Amino acid sequence: MTPAAFGPIWVLRLGGTLLGIAPKAFKGVLEVGQLTPVPLVPRPLLGLFAHQGQAVPLFDLSLVLETIPAEPGLAALVDAAGQPLAFWIDEVVGLAHAVLSNPRPSQTPVLSGLVEEGGRPIGLLDPPRLLTYLSQEVSSPRPILPGRVERS
Repeated sequence: MTPAAFGPIWVLRLGGTLLGIAPKAFKGVLEVGQLTPVPLVPRPLLGLFAHQGQAVPLFDLSLVLETIPAEPGLAALVDAAGQPLAFWIDEVVGLAHAVLSNPRPSQTPVLSGLVEEGGRPIGLLDPPRLLTYLSQEVSSPRPILPGRVERS
């Protein structure tokens, strides 16, 4: 039997959902006031904001996570395969040490699995998977009328 691998994860709360993210991918929490809208782009992309000379996309993950949306204002900044992106959160719960060796599978496309820490389920956010999912969501065509397709 292989010993359980413990590792640190930052735990973030979005609605009633707890998300865990590796410390190397979690770049911090920002207060986002003003967003620059991106015309004709569907949710989950809410807009762009400037951070340290870069345009950072801000997303709403509540739909994919099937949870209550966060109040605008507080965003988690994440490095996803070298691309900065942010998403609304309600709070940073803290740094936890969880068993990461055998996460339970998750049906949510942006999570690599589920772990428990202190009896609480935590979805492990996978930044490259998150970037792929969000890129597909933003660039996929959206039907507007029967027989017509809107390019987002």
